[in-house]
Amino acid sequence: MNDTLPCGDIPDWYLRRRLAVLDLGSDQWRRARPGLLSPGYEPDVCMRRLAEAGRLRRVRRGVYVVVDPVRETAPIAIASALYAGDRYYVTTDAALSYHGLIDQPISTITVVLARRARPVDIGPAIVRPVTLAERRLIEADAFATTIDGFPIRVATREQAVTDALAEPAWMSQGSLLGEVVATLSEDELERTTTQTIGRTTAAAQRLGYLVEDAGRQLPNALASVHPIRSVRLRPGSTARGPYSSRWRVYG
Repeated sequence: MNDTLPCGDIPDWYLRRRLAVLDLGSDQWRRARPGLLSPGYEPDVCMRRLAEAGRLRRVRRGVYVVVDPVRETAPIAIASALYAGDRYYVTTDAALSYHGLIDQPISTITVVLARRARPVDIGPAIVRPVTLAERRLIEADAFATTIDGFPIRVATREQAVTDALAEPAWMSQGSLLGEVVATLSEDELERTTTQTIGRTTAAAQRLGYLVEDAGRQLPNALASVHPIRSVRLRPGSTARGPYSSRWRVYG
């Protein structure tokens, strides 16, 4: 008696378990395969048929997004599923969107890893892996949660802002960062200041610039920062803003 599923039922099996990505190289697939495919059925043949039927979307060799025909899976859930076997977290634009701090469409999802990886086009967005030292990755202020039942790991508001200040290239919509900083609560701003100062002086300079520009009171720790070198608020941007001699930041 064959207890395996028909090939066409595999996407629904994944979705019922809130698994957004089917990765033929993952431990999850190796554990599940005996109950999903009969021994003589080559996975590549099944995956090709499912892709042709629109139930899978290939994103790289052996890795597929599981397509829900009823409701589109949140891109942040797909991005998280791609790196479920790694230590990771989603940060900057996508994290701030998750927290309700920006409402523009997210075209790039930044995922922090300890290893290098190539960007992945998942359809509605590009997933861009970036690297952080293992120690900082472990210490990052991020948490595991779910979205529509799918598991994700996302930076807190403070961590997402800190990442955007320390690594401006990690945030695609950096022009919105000033608005985000202006909405942080006093406690959130204090925690962001602590994290930012611990990251780089340049990050603290940028935060000081944005806090001052928002008309907010400077946290004590930030007020004690006295930078020596000048930095750009958004390196690489062609937009020119005012120069702050206090923070040595070109806006």
